[in-house]
Formats: sequence, C-alpha cells, structure tokens
Amino acid sequence: MPPTRKIVVSGPFGAGKTTFVATLAAGAPGAHATTETAVSDGTAALKTSTTVAMDHLALQVAAPAGSAWPDTTVTLFGTPGQDRFGFMRELLMQGADAYAVLVDASRSRSVQEAAAVAADLARLAPAAPRLVAVNRWADPGGTRAPLAALLGVPPQALIACDPRAAADCRAVLHLLLDGVALAATRTAGTAPLATTGGDRG
Repeated sequence: MPPTRKIVVSGPFGAGKTTFVATLAAGAPGAHATTETAVSDGTAALKTSTTVAMDHLALQVAAPAGSAWPDTTVTLFGTPGQDRFGFMRELLMQGADAYAVLVDASRSRSVQEAAAVAADLARLAPAAPRLVAVNRWADPGGTRAPLAALLGVPPQALIACDPRAAADCRAVLHLLLDGVALAATRTAGTAPLATTGGDRG
C-alpha cells in the first residue's frame, strides 16, 4: 500500500492556490472538494470568488524513475488566502509533511503578503520541507535572489510555477516529496527547511 503524505498549499489572496489544486484534480482521479464562494468585500476587484475553508484533493503520485520515494498518496490541502480566514492555516498545517507557498510575482502586495504567510508557516512547521511556487515570474534568472530576500526564504526554495500548468504543479509535488524523503533520512531536528527549486521557468 503506498504511503500517504499531507501537503499544504498556502499563500495570499489571488496567488493561484485553488487553481493549483484544480489543475491537479483535472489530471488525475481522486476526491476533490472546494469551498469557494463569492467575494463580498473590496477584493472583488481582483477576483470574484475566494476559498473560505479549504480546497482538498487526494491523488496518487507516481514516483519518477530514480526517485528516493515510492508511489505515494498525497492528501493536498489549499488554505484560504484572505487574512480573516488565516486561522485555517494553523488548523490545516497540523500533521503536514511539507508545504508550498504560492505567490504572484507580478503584484508587490502579493509578495509582501506571501512573506508573512511564509514566516507564519515556518513558525508552525519549522522542520517541514517547503517551496515557494512563484506565479507570473517574468525573470526567474535575474530576480531569484532579490525576490527570495523579499520573501524571507533561501533562493533555492523558489520555483517558477504556473498553477494552470499540470507539469508545473506536478513538479512542485515531486520536489516536496523529494524533501520529505531527504528529511526522513536525517536525524530528528535536522530536517531541511527548504527543498531546492532550481532554475525552472
């Protein structure tokens, strides 16, 4: 029976979390649920719906050749992005094996808010492997270091990711599972804080 890993996808409002989960759901059979509802405040100018509790997907992830982990069942949870639902992050992070923070690099406010989310999740799960999945990243090669500094994470934690692209979303899951496998081989208390994102994009 394949192992089960819990992965959380978080980030600010409008970064692409629900799209990320829906993209993976469209490409594989599994249980998919969302709690999107119409936006009722000033953020409606950015998007018309928002997640109020969580997005959830259970899917089978096939291990690539040579990977350090076997075929794995992933239970994926997407957190709400609005600050008023921030308490859900703490609930959903309980028992998480790894997590990703999504950020829209084209909006400075998204970057600022993602930095706060990343700091909060690092506090909640300091030993969990993590990535920052960067959406609408125009210049990954030239802006990796300054963007990482703004987000408060190591440069290698950043990976370019279009949440509409199934290959990008699968790459995020694979890298996080790489990090989980690496953490399992280390002694307690020395698991990596970041999974290497590389220079994709």
